[in-house]
Amino acid sequence: MIDIREHDSASSPAPGDLEIVQRFVNLHDHDDRGRTLDPPPGMVRDFLIQRGLIVPGTPYGAREHREALRLAGALRALALTGEGQAPPPEAAAALDDVSEAAGLHPHFAYGDPVLVPAEGGVTGAFGRLVAIAFLARFEGTLAHLKQCANEGCRALFYDRSKNHSGRWCSMSACGNRAKVRAWRERQRAHGPRAGSDG
Repeated sequence: MIDIREHDSASSPAPGDLEIVQRFVNLHDHDDRGRTLDPPPGMVRDFLIQRGLIVPGTPYGAREHREALRLAGALRALALTGEGQAPPPEAAAALDDVSEAAGLHPHFAYGDPVLVPAEGGVTGAFGRLVAIAFLARFEGTLAHLKQCANEGCRALFYDRSKNHSGRWCSMSACGNRAKVRAWRERQRAHGPRAGSDG
């Protein structure tokens, strides 16, 4: 079963196909102490099947999983790179490798232009994710994906605020935790107020 942070699913999803990239990058697992871990192979395979990117029975082994984790890291880095700036070299190399392996090429027969992978299977699925991110960057929607400001959360959320000032994937979860933590830190720094009962 896919384990995506509950507050992530409660936040506003990215529009259109970009939501698939958002959810792919946000896949994760937890250890027994609640720490965030990379998703296990079965979780990624199930996600690709559920999103129609591969069919059941498509081979997905250790090599494909290493590529999935590399791709997820590269897509995260791309999303967090400012408009007009190049992503980190290792992220750019990973995205280029996936694009070349998938044989991405443009098609204009669908109305709006799209990038279509020539390859099938997991290679084509990864190519499809890169194609979505590429077009979203071109359209400017990728810039609205931001990483939650909560230090314990790695979730990317789609910032729909007018001035692009959103900070948390969910105000009811990470936002409130951050505000309570800041309030407690202020209380500790200033000590009990004069005349208070505490």
